[in-house]
Amino acid sequence: MNEILPPVINDIIVENGVPSVAFYIWIQQITQAIQAPLTGSGTPQSNVIATVGRWYVDTNASAGTGIYFKESGEGNTGWVLRS
Repeated sequence: MNEILPPVINDIIVENGVPSVAFYIWIQQITQAIQAPLTGSGTPQSNVIATVGRWYVDTNASAGTGIYFKESGEGNTGWVLRS
């Protein structure tokens, strides 16, 4: 995963007191980074809907295997086995 850098302090709040787009995106990245992995039995490919950046653990896989990362796509595709 890419390093999450905070927005420049001047970019956090815009003139009207509303959070800036850069700050909003940063909050979304942090929220996504701390989410627990999804779990289930078997491959998530074509079975689990998630956003890019989510992790999935196959609870029926052998020890040290069955860890997937959602690299691309929308819906239930784009999962890549990482371990």
